[in-house]
Amino acid sequence: MSPIFLLGIIILVAVVGAIWLCSGYALDRITHPEEWSDAGKSGERILYNTLIHDLKIPENQILRNVYIPIKKDETSEIDLLVLTKKGIFVLECKNYGGNIYGDARRRRWVQYIGGKKSFFYNPIMQNKNHAKHLADFLGARVPIVPLVTTITRGKWKVSNCGKNDLILGLNCHFANIYNDMPESETMKRNFNRLYQKLKPLSRPGKETMEKHISQIQKL
Repeated sequence: MSPIFLLGIIILVAVVGAIWLCSGYALDRITHPEEWSDAGKSGERILYNTLIHDLKIPENQILRNVYIPIKKDETSEIDLLVLTKKGIFVLECKNYGGNIYGDARRRRWVQYIGGKKSFFYNPIMQNKNHAKHLADFLGARVPIVPLVTTITRGKWKVSNCGKNDLILGLNCHFANIYNDMPESETMKRNFNRLYQKLKPLSRPGKETMEKHISQIQKL
């Protein structure tokens, strides 16, 4: 093998490697492997990166895995919160594969994947509960918009969606919703206070997360 041919192979490998690192989320997978350990976490990471890089939302306006206190020692976990001067967006991320069928008015939805059928709680209803718990916790009358996102996996077929049954990538887009919203004077006045109230609830300690998991398992 001639030195020139060998050099050509090395350059080709280097170029391919550089393209791979710069494409998609390859570099992010290397630098944040813990964020890609399962479908749920990777879905939330993709959503987080999309909000920052594609929609240009400042990183400090996004809170992840926010555990809202509800009753006794129970909590309600919100995947992502986006705080803006227009309102607060509550995002529920479902990175599900296969074929998903749902009815916005029915409690149970179904997923078909690999010849297996499984049921899960209607994410629209789930996220509206998250939004309600958030409003109760904040005690402020500010616009709160619950959004479900399907990311890129699976084929979703959802019927009977009302005007407030919002599924990103299926029947709405974040930028359109945000641009159509008027500014909120209440949100402007209370932005810093609300942010400081919610920030400590984002990605809390292991004990809080374990309690939440235990709470869900009892349902």
